[in-house]
Amino acid sequence: MQTTGDLSLYFHIPFCLKNCPYCHFYSKRFNQTLKNKFLISLEKEIFLKRSLFVNRNIVSIYLGGGTPSLLNKKDLERIFIALDIDINNIEITIEANPIDISIDKLKELKQTYFNRISIGCVSFDDVLLKVLNRSHNSLQAKEAVFLANRFFENISLDLLYDIPHQDKNSFLKDLQTIKDLPITHLSLYNLTFEENTPFFKKKETFKQSLPSEKVSLSLLNLAIEELNKMKLNRYEISAFSKAGYESIHNTGYWKGREFLGFGPSAFSYFNKKRFRNVCNVETYYQNLSKNKEIIDYEEMLPYPDNIKELLAVNLRLVKGVNLKEFVNRYEEIDKSTKEALKQLKEDELIECDIDSIRLTEKGLLFYDTVAERII
Repeated sequence: MQTTGDLSLYFHIPFCLKNCPYCHFYSKRFNQTLKNKFLISLEKEIFLKRSLFVNRNIVSIYLGGGTPSLLNKKDLERIFIALDIDINNIEITIEANPIDISIDKLKELKQTYFNRISIGCVSFDDVLLKVLNRSHNSLQAKEAVFLANRFFENISLDLLYDIPHQDKNSFLKDLQTIKDLPITHLSLYNLTFEENTPFFKKKETFKQSLPSEKVSLSLLNLAIEELNKMKLNRYEISAFSKAGYESIHNTGYWKGREFLGFGPSAFSYFNKKRFRNVCNVETYYQNLSKNKEIIDYEEMLPYPDNIKELLAVNLRLVKGVNLKEFVNRYEEIDKSTKEALKQLKEDELIECDIDSIRLTEKGLLFYDTVAERII
């Protein structure tokens, strides 16, 4: 078991006031009884995993969901008290919905060690927000960001494109709105129809109102161009930031840093093994109460599959992969992967020099193809 090196911690807070029809992450309607069961169980899981993180160099803590901002100050303090670690020099992020942000809430978050906030604005078009069944409107989203800036310097936003009924003019207005907001980071995602979501069931209905592939590509290129003007530079396929504000936590996922996940449905990557907690709050509570296993899935890829996956994920970073560092940290790249890289270079999807490889502009657009060929 590794006892040294950098480590990240992720906490899945599985509660929402209502479920967004496009979201595939595990969540339940918020209620006090279930929340109390969850917190009792979370404290126990932290205690059980303590030996895995107590002597490690923890570089980031991230509370995602669900809607972590539904927890109050006392709830959040219970998590940090249970961790019982030195939180100095750690990036500590909480996700929040615009409607949860108030002066009092922000004071609580600041007092509870958070130094980074990620706000799920998603869009600033009121029509599209209704399509997505979001609880906030565009004005509330903008006000939330300005309020957050009174307490937080490091603010990230989520923004979606490829939304039904979205066009280039609507998306450009979103980008123009962002230009006037005091943010340091933006995560840009295209809307996907994930299985077991209400949107997936309506996929055929939405087909006529979805942007075409050509329009989708134009939206992405527009975003890259406009965000670059705002000095929000693309450092990963879906992530843009001001200089020095790249997400430490998310960069760890792309570089293969170990992380421990806590809470129902939370994934971990530790000792070269990926594993997931049960995706049910009640089962999570019952199992921990009875000292039963809470992991419902685990996987440890053999060589060279593990190296192929790590390389593909590393290539999400715009600066690419330093091959010498990669091989020193992991293992040698096998013959079939070298052949795949050679073909990707010939197809102008990657570019190489003596020490590194990176996606080309074309490769950034077709990353899924690159990853598929490597893996």
